[in-house]
Amino acid sequence: MPEPWEVLRTGDRVTLFSPFTGRWTVMDAETLDRARSQGWSDGLRLRLQRLGLDQVPTDEERGRLVPVRHRRALLLPDRPAVWAPDPREHGPGGHAWRAVPLDAEDLRLLTAIDGSAPVTKVAAKAGMTAAEALRRLARFHRPELQVVQLRAGPTRQRDPSLLELAGPPRAANARTVDQHDAQGATTLAAWHHRIASGERHFDDVETTVAHALALPHPALGGFPYGARLRGVLSERGFATEGPVVEVGCGDGELASAWLDAGPVPYLRVDLSPELLCTQARAAPASRGVLGDATRLPLRDASVSLLLSNEVLADLPAVPVSADHDEVRALRRSFGLAANPPGSWENLGAWQMVVEVARVLAPGGRAMLSEFGEPDGPPEEAVQLDHPEVSIRFDHLVAIATGLGLQAELVRLDDLLGADLDAPQLARHSYEGLRALFAANGQHLAARAWTPGSVPLPEAVEGLEFVPLTQPGPGPLVTRFHALLLGRPAAG
Repeated sequence: MPEPWEVLRTGDRVTLFSPFTGRWTVMDAETLDRARSQGWSDGLRLRLQRLGLDQVPTDEERGRLVPVRHRRALLLPDRPAVWAPDPREHGPGGHAWRAVPLDAEDLRLLTAIDGSAPVTKVAAKAGMTAAEALRRLARFHRPELQVVQLRAGPTRQRDPSLLELAGPPRAANARTVDQHDAQGATTLAAWHHRIASGERHFDDVETTVAHALALPHPALGGFPYGARLRGVLSERGFATEGPVVEVGCGDGELASAWLDAGPVPYLRVDLSPELLCTQARAAPASRGVLGDATRLPLRDASVSLLLSNEVLADLPAVPVSADHDEVRALRRSFGLAANPPGSWENLGAWQMVVEVARVLAPGGRAMLSEFGEPDGPPEEAVQLDHPEVSIRFDHLVAIATGLGLQAELVRLDDLLGADLDAPQLARHSYEGLRALFAANGQHLAARAWTPGSVPLPEAVEGLEFVPLTQPGPGPLVTRFHALLLGRPAAG
């Protein structure tokens, strides 16, 4: 069969890309070589036909196709330019972005695209012939600039395929040798000591739910995360008007918001000297101490309220394949079911629950939040520059109850009473806007920006906002759980 496509190669993966429409498909090189030598199977032919990759369309046929803009591409009307990711550069931090200058006719044409009208009608709306529109659009559906596709019919507004780019997959983030011990267990003490900028760390390296929602947000009734958490825990009978110990305090925004709702003695325990300094600037009424969540520098039965947001996944996790004495001992002591081969055991999280049981006073309560599953095997998050491992929460519940604590597991969004329909800037739009800020020598914080709060360095068209159930600047709150622990009151 004729081959009306360009072949883009990345290792043993090939992309068949149509320069006539911007449509494409991926297969392994062996499949392509076999099809060329032995003939195309019915399944492959059907796939190519569905994407319009089976023939070279005439200009008349292309005029009947519907142009759609890629969801990542943004228009900068004041320059004018299109701000778009480079499909050929896809590092651990995402795509490189650049501005592609437009003339007035290009801008009118791209602005006229609505995802439902064919080229002929888009051209008329832009005040040009279909032939001129096709000539101009050809610039925007090339492998190096995937801003427009020509499709057989109208496309729904948020078609997920319009977030994909033909090019190399995202490069994996590197791991340093000091992030695992001799048995393969994760160990992040050295990594925490290397944190250089507390103010930027949770924007640039690891965004948390608490950080993304640290500004007042409609999803939390107009409150910031810390104030909302204090309110809902108070409603559940936690002693929020008394002393607080927070373990792993991020950049101090939770402490600041908590204390803004009413002064109380507030102790911060953190493994990072840099973050302790940042927290002190954010919450000067609090006190900080350098310490490890698995060996808390606190007296037995001394804490009435302990908080820990998104720390458990940073604690040591041990590969199931490792013959680890402490893992074996704790599993035996608390009757913990083994996780499947290739998975992990949350040793550090187990140790932290043991420590929480030690330090909670009679009647004391604790809240530990993290991403994970009630009973699913732990998995490593590979997009970060350090290994974090999700939590299997039923193991933590078993340890807590075995040590005499009351334990309740709730989804974090349920605990917060979060409105999951509230809008936030979509992750792909955030990535483009963050790159635009950087190109202007500015910084965009990783917040769950709303249409009314998102800052702009210049006029930008094409930003998308999505509910909290879809990816935004921070992690999905629906993947997180809160473990609520309590020591029964004496007597």
